Amino acid sequence: MKLINLDDLIRPASECGCGFSHDKTLEAVLIGDLESGVKRLGNLGLSPPYAVFYDKVTYEIAGGRVAEILDAEAFLVKEPTFCEAEEKSGKLGERGTVIAVGGGTVIDVAKYAAYKRGLSFVSIPTAPSHDGIVSPIASLFTQKRRKSVLTRSPKIALIDPKILASAPRELAASGYGDILAKLVSIKDWQLGRDELGEAYCTNAEELVMKAVDLVIKALTSERDPERRLSSLTEALIYSGAAMMIVGSSRPASGSEHLISHYLDMNSEKRLKHGIQCALGAMAMAAYHQERNPNWWTEEKYRLEALRKYSQAAGIPIRLSEAGIPSKIMVEAIVEAWKIRPNRYTILHKFKPSRVEALEILKKAGLI
Repeated sequence: MKLINLDDLIRPASECGCGFSHDKTLEAVLIGDLESGVKRLGNLGLSPPYAVFYDKVTYEIAGGRVAEILDAEAFLVKEPTFCEAEEKSGKLGERGTVIAVGGGTVIDVAKYAAYKRGLSFVSIPTAPSHDGIVSPIASLFTQKRRKSVLTRSPKIALIDPKILASAPRELAASGYGDILAKLVSIKDWQLGRDELGEAYCTNAEELVMKAVDLVIKALTSERDPERRLSSLTEALIYSGAAMMIVGSSRPASGSEHLISHYLDMNSEKRLKHGIQCALGAMAMAAYHQERNPNWWTEEKYRLEALRKYSQAAGIPIRLSEAGIPSKIMVEAIVEAWKIRPNRYTILHKFKPSRVEALEILKKAGLI
């Protein structure tokens, strides 16, 4: 059983001087066999009785086994909505720890429900699809709109590489896309810092860029599938930890995520979160590269490299391949800033017209 210790990577708040809390709710990340890890949970300060959240697919993969080992009641998660999370929170009774076994839907619902009840939370991801596996952010739908809210990171994350390796390739592609998109989110955050005086944490930036570099190396030089997946998993943890220490999704979510949220709300075809973020990142990388003098100068972080990494990860690099009409993406570029008007990004700064949006898509190679 491997233990990832973040203590060496998270500096004290006083030393960083950023003004953020540098929360360290996440105490340990265990990587290894599921059953061995679950049996260790009782020695890691978690309070029984346990509640295990799952969906129909993840119950068969691992949820049922986790509930059996812990003699815990299992709760079926049907959809990623605030209504679902509130309902599950109301059913937790006197339980002491909530354990999520699943992907984004299960983890976000469980995370929110545990937070509402002040309970410990454990994340057991079944797919490497996004960086919410250890972040304090829960992203859920209210009616047709997706909304991200601050909760708390898990106390423990338990990751079985064999389970992640069995996930569909599309989910790993989503994970890669979610991390690659940070090339844009960091630069959007720097715009807020430089132009609005927004608080900025260099420690969070270091964690995010460590995640990005791990993924780039995995996609360009790692041939062994297990090592590649291990690098992706580690990257998702670092990105989630960056959000944890600043208590916000700001280090990991910029204009590219707003575009993904717009697609969630308005596109007939909803792709995996990280794939949509990667498509948004390609568009916004083209826009930054043209309009932002502070855009990355290193070739490995620029648009053409981002397109190559995305293709290597199995992410479509043209809208036609993704099944997204260019008209919808144009509207996303024009309208997405309104979803979070107070989160300053390159879209907030320039508010591109539809004509400009179409040019952005052409320069990004998306059409």
